[in-house]
Amino acid sequence: MLRVAPETLSRILDPHFTTSFTTRDLGYLIYDTLFAVDDKFEPKPQMVESYTVSPDKLTYTFVLRPGLKWHDGQPVTAADCVASIRRWASRDSMGQMLTRFLDSLEATDAGTFKLVLKEPYGMVLDSLAKVGAPVPFMMPERIAKTPGSEQVKEIVGSGPYKFRADLHEPGVKIVLEKFADYKPRGEPPNWASGAKIAKLDRVEMLGMPDAQTQVSALLRGEVDYLERVPADLLPLLDAKSDAKAEVVSKFGFQAIMRMNHLQPPFDNIKVRQAVAHAIDRSMYAAVVAGDPSFATDCAAIFGCGMPYDSKNGIPSRNVAAAKAMLKEAGVDMSKPLVMLHVANAPGIAALGNVTRQLLVDLGFKVEMQAMDFQTFATRRLNTKSVSEGGWNLAHTTNSVPDQGNPLSNPFLVAVGHPASAWGWPNDPRTEELRLTFAKAPDEAARKAVAAEIQARAYEQVLYLPLAQFTTPSAWRDNLQGVLKSPVMLLYNIDKK
Repeated sequence: MLRVAPETLSRILDPHFTTSFTTRDLGYLIYDTLFAVDDKFEPKPQMVESYTVSPDKLTYTFVLRPGLKWHDGQPVTAADCVASIRRWASRDSMGQMLTRFLDSLEATDAGTFKLVLKEPYGMVLDSLAKVGAPVPFMMPERIAKTPGSEQVKEIVGSGPYKFRADLHEPGVKIVLEKFADYKPRGEPPNWASGAKIAKLDRVEMLGMPDAQTQVSALLRGEVDYLERVPADLLPLLDAKSDAKAEVVSKFGFQAIMRMNHLQPPFDNIKVRQAVAHAIDRSMYAAVVAGDPSFATDCAAIFGCGMPYDSKNGIPSRNVAAAKAMLKEAGVDMSKPLVMLHVANAPGIAALGNVTRQLLVDLGFKVEMQAMDFQTFATRRLNTKSVSEGGWNLAHTTNSVPDQGNPLSNPFLVAVGHPASAWGWPNDPRTEELRLTFAKAPDEAARKAVAAEIQARAYEQVLYLPLAQFTTPSAWRDNLQGVLKSPVMLLYNIDKK
């Protein structure tokens, strides 16, 4: 058995419904995907046995691997996959872009489906192989017909582990059991691609209140694996501890501030721009990982060290100019800003503390409403006024590969409520640029458009990257087979 303490334990189990990476990581154990990317960001077939693309690049025909089964014993069919793609696409930024190009999507027999485009689109396979949340996980058709705006009521996948609903204790424990009928691919695992082998019969994901409790449980042998360990606790994992810490995602995470574009004062672009000019990223980099050596003051929308890394349009820090912009905007400083504050995730909590002081220095009053991450994942969807339970700003983190593409980055979708991610920006020019990126003929053209998108994102302040950081994971010395990946992949792990 593998006992895991994620940073926070998922209460939302539907992987299409939320961008939460804790739900995403659970999904990788329960569900499977048609394609998956390797460490070169190249899509590789997963549930798909073979595929063809027509000479005019408009028709994609996919044949499923034979013998795939759902956890309820039913065979996986092409109709299941069609319904799953449609549901995922209704919730995901990359899926929404794919839908713009889609002419038809239908099963032609039990094991084959066909995707037809209105015009050529070079990101079809990249979309189906998307590694970040929401991941295009496949579900049975009867479940995938649930509207994307509603959470599914059954957790049934075709992945290496099946969900034990009878043993589920929300917020306390999630129990997964090895699925005997899963057929892994023959290729070696590489990121989310290749073989997914359930070497242990059971996985338990356990909710623990804080990082200190998690580390103490690891040292006592009560858990086997920790998703994240703050840097200040790393000295506890010394050579005598029977445990070790290691960074498994070299790209790490982007620290994010998101303002609510629907509610005052951040419905006013001048107010958002003022905050952008007041940001001191060195302050965020100093605290987000618990140790400055694990973070950089990266301001690149698509991540530093990533293909679309750029310095285009990044506003310079100018607090005096920020205060002048607020005065010009006529902001009512007597009304406190409501910040959703995730208290049980140390990195996100640290971001909130820095921002609070920044806002106070600008003259705002700030009401920090503390909550756990799972409450936050629901609360941030509230579009109402502050007096009706709404909010003004919040923080989160997301993996850099998720942020690294104008189509996969959920915080760049700018079509307003309800299709944009929480915060709900609305900017037609950003959407035009994202479509231009999608139609770009080559990588050089995509890089040029991505730089323009970054400049526009900063001009409109769609969201603010605050820092880029890595966080070590930790596990008992008797574990082997831990995979390097931008997501937490818990299959292929064995105990010696």
